[in-house]
Order: sequence, then C-alpha cells, then structure tokens
Amino acid sequence: MPDLSIVVPTYRGAESLAELVDRLGTVMAARGIDHEVIVVNDASPDDTWPRLQALAADHPELVAVDLLANRGQAVATLAGLAYARGSLVATMDDDLQQPPEELPVLLEALAENPRWDAAVGTWPRDHGLFRAVGSWTHALVDRLAHGTPLSFRHTSFRMMRRPLVDALLAHETRTPVLGPLITQLSSETHNVVVDHHPRKHGSSTITLRESISRVLTNLIHGTTLPLRMLSRLGLLVAFAALVVALVFLVRWIVGTDAPPGWTSSFLATLFFGGMILFGIGLLGEYTSVVIKEVRRPPKWNVRTVLGRRDDGEHPG
Repeated sequence: MPDLSIVVPTYRGAESLAELVDRLGTVMAARGIDHEVIVVNDASPDDTWPRLQALAADHPELVAVDLLANRGQAVATLAGLAYARGSLVATMDDDLQQPPEELPVLLEALAENPRWDAAVGTWPRDHGLFRAVGSWTHALVDRLAHGTPLSFRHTSFRMMRRPLVDALLAHETRTPVLGPLITQLSSETHNVVVDHHPRKHGSSTITLRESISRVLTNLIHGTTLPLRMLSRLGLLVAFAALVVALVFLVRWIVGTDAPPGWTSSFLATLFFGGMILFGIGLLGEYTSVVIKEVRRPPKWNVRTVLGRRDDGEHPG
C-alpha cells in the first residue's frame, strides 16, 4: 500500500497534467514517500483523457479514472477517494495554483499534530473585487449555514487521515458539499498556511454563474437555513401585521378615519404574493434534493480506469 494517495479531479486540465504528475513524483521521491496519484476526469470535453492515457503508460503511480458524465468537483473528488489506498490522502486542484511542493507542509502539520484528522491549506485572499466578494460570500454562507468559524477557511488543498476518508465515503448523500461535510465529520480539522501560485495555463473554469451556483448548492444541499429564514420572515411579517392592526384599531377607537389604502394593499399583496412564490420554489428545490436522495442513484459512473493496481470493487 502506498504511504500517500493524491486525488486530483480534473476538468479542462489537459495542459497542466503532465507537469503536475512530474512535480508530484519529484517531491515525493525527494522525501522517500511511496505515493499514488489518482486523477479523475470529470467528463472533460477537451483532450484531458487522451493525455491521461499517455501519462498512465509512463507513470506506474498514476491511476486515471474516466467518469461517464460531468458530476462536479465534489463528486469527482469522492470518486477519487474511493480508489485511494494510502493511510494519508491528499486532494488538490489540477491547475498548479496549489503547488505540489507545498504538500510536505501539510504532511508535517499532521506529523506534528497526531490528533488532527485533516490539514487544510489556506493562503491570503485572492486579489480583485470579483474574487474578494466571492470569497467573502462563500465564507458568510459557510458560517451561517454550517457554523464554520470565521477563522477557518475551506479549500480543496487538504491532507486527511484514513479514518476521515472512510467516513466521507460511508456518507450516503448524493448531493455532497465536501468542505462543510469534512468539518461536520471531524472537529480536528485545521488550517495550515501554504503558498499559492498564479494560474499557469488557460483561465479559470469557475465563472460568475458557477460561483453563484456553488453558493446556492452550499445553501440548499448542505443545510435547511433558507427554510428557517423563510419561517422567521413569516413570523416577523405576522407580528408586523398585528402591530399595524392594533394601530388602526386605536385610530378607529379615537375616531380618526383610516386613510385610503389601495396603494398599501396593492403593494402588500404584491410583496406577499412574491414571497409565497419564492417559498414554493424553495420547497421545490428541497423536494428535488429529497427525491434524489431517496431514489439513491449511483454517486458516479465510471467508463474506464487505467493503472489501478488492485482488483477490489469501489463504491459508486
């Protein structure tokens, strides 16, 4: 069994994969660490899979997994974890912004802290208004929805011990939100400061639409916070309506005529009608998640695996 398994979900990452695998091999060889690299192709439309086929022929430590359909980073990462055999398992992106040379920093953090279940890399916030707002929004959602401390930051650059990996794989959800799930499963998950490099190839695949989708997924798939907020809004509005009713009752008792209320009635009807439709749509989203969980479809479907050195079955 390898000492360390490194899981890399990839989507449109063909240009960086060869350098990534080579640098991982150099770093691990320098430290005498027996490792395997599990790269999961999340149905990338470019030539990612042909690149992985060529790399698998030259790198015996590489396990290449080709998914039938795009399932997103969280599911692709879990698929890679299912093939990981190391007592320690790392996850990282494919774009080289998380340098392979920083993996020893996470290794040393776990070695120095035997009770830690995971070390999660963190770095100074990204520059630029768009990225800053996105990072702040994700942090706020994590705090409100999952109780994540303000001092902790979720990233995909992490090192985990085997018991935590097994706990993740045993989780039956079909709609995983991986970062919060890790901190829910273990209270001994901690940030470690690492370097972060500029992107070397292409541009980020995370668009504004994708960022918004991730925030909404984090809210709806990982927590009932929107429903709780909607119920509290309903209570607040009901209280406000009671106060307004008391005000008009007092005005009627003292003989003050009530002003014409067509405008206020129209606006109130429009507002509450919109809130009702919003609530129905929100319940529909949760119903969709419940249906998916109850039907228990496969978490992922694999077309091909190259370089797997064992014959065991893996969950899907």
